[in-house]
Amino acid sequence: MHHTLITAREEIKMGLERFFAGPGEGLLHLPPWGEDLGRRLAEYAGRGKLLRGAMVPFSLRLFRPDDASHAAAAVQAGVAMELMQSFLLIHDDIMDQDDVRRGGPSVHAQYARTLDSQQYGISMGICAGDVAAFLAVEQMATLPVPEELRNRLTALFAREIVAVGLAQMQDVHHGYVERASREAVMQVYTWKTGRYTFSLPLMTGALLADAAPSQVDALAGFGEAIGRIFQIRDDQLGLFGTSEVIGKPAGSDIRENKKTIFRELLLERIGDGDPVRGLFGAATVSDGELKQVREALVKTGVLKDVDTVVEQERQFAEKAISSLTLGAAEEEALRSLLQYNLDRTV
Repeated sequence: MHHTLITAREEIKMGLERFFAGPGEGLLHLPPWGEDLGRRLAEYAGRGKLLRGAMVPFSLRLFRPDDASHAAAAVQAGVAMELMQSFLLIHDDIMDQDDVRRGGPSVHAQYARTLDSQQYGISMGICAGDVAAFLAVEQMATLPVPEELRNRLTALFAREIVAVGLAQMQDVHHGYVERASREAVMQVYTWKTGRYTFSLPLMTGALLADAAPSQVDALAGFGEAIGRIFQIRDDQLGLFGTSEVIGKPAGSDIRENKKTIFRELLLERIGDGDPVRGLFGAATVSDGELKQVREALVKTGVLKDVDTVVEQERQFAEKAISSLTLGAAEEEALRSLLQYNLDRTV
């Protein structure tokens, strides 16, 4: 990962620590649940890669590498990205019935254990996610920037999260139907992952830097492309990674019958009587059955064809970089971000 992104991650980490250690009259100190939830959210957010938040100051410095005038605002917006990410993941874990996230218990699972009640955990998890979401909105609505820019950034933030919600609805729908088209899967990749994970924070940093509209649009396109790469690699890790690496049980995407590009291409290529087909959506998936799926993905050429898709996205991302007016060091930083997504193993 590029050194400027590593530096930005440290800034977001410290920003989150300051946020959760805020004044005693803050909302997260309201009795009886404020401090309890604050501790859980701090620990939960701290387990993450903080990539979304870090890309706001990272993007600001692409255009203003030596200007610190909006540095504090960029960190605060980055904190908002991570709070919103916590909201999305907490609710996602409830919908997917996942008790493990980022190598530890998901938030609803933590609460479920306190009273040994699954429904209690789900109810408390929904509340926790809602609180995280509106804490994020508050951070955006109080950015230390001129009012017009603050309103623009808050509106952008809200619109992109609406898009995530609609893409999540499509993803949930995919869980209840037998097949999803490749186009539908890629659309979910774009709007549930690409726009929110990369386009939104990159656009936010660019707007803080007062970049030209054409530059903001180019970064949005770049973000979509590397976001699709990110999600493809994430799905690949879900199929081929270990539980220790991916932070959740290996093979859980198969058990959940998650509609990935790997699954859809594979089912197009194996017969109706192939036993691998019946593993998707099974109550349990053994190590041997997981191995069967992996071997089928290689044998049918799915892995090779997905690599072709990734290469097409890489070319799109490179074209977007070329359309930006940046210095050589800043272009190299973006290419490093692209390469990080191409090579990621966690």
